[in-house]
Amino acid sequence: MARRPDGDDWAWRVSIADVTSDGPFSSLPGVDRTIAVATGTGMALTVDGAVVELTPSSPAFAFDGGATTVCRLLDGPVQDLNLMVRRGRARATMDVVELAGPQPLDGITMCVVLDGAAAIGGRRLDALDAALDEPGTLEPLGPARVALIRAD
Repeated sequence: MARRPDGDDWAWRVSIADVTSDGPFSSLPGVDRTIAVATGTGMALTVDGAVVELTPSSPAFAFDGGATTVCRLLDGPVQDLNLMVRRGRARATMDVVELAGPQPLDGITMCVVLDGAAAIGGRRLDALDAALDEPGTLEPLGPARVALIRAD
């Protein structure tokens, strides 16, 4: 979806992945990962032996990309939203929120609509649509679940 700087030598990147079966995640030493369930029922991640269950209502989960990580799907395929940050090159956080009203985007680098719809500057964002470096206010168009990413 986005990366800075653009190209293979990114400091941070945001992507959506289709997870269609149980199995290991790729090992990414030196990368801090934050993940959230975008679509589907959810998944259980075993990260260096500790189990964390992630569903659409869970907060974003941060973990070491170099950790041994295995996924077990809870009930069918999911799509997950991934924030990856190369340690020492950038800092970034991701929060998943239910939009209860207008959300100012001051300090927000990227927003991704996970469920529902929202608008910014007259532009409609549906599920899995994103806005990058857009000033203004994100307005919910009914119930909406959104990932807010701050990166520098």
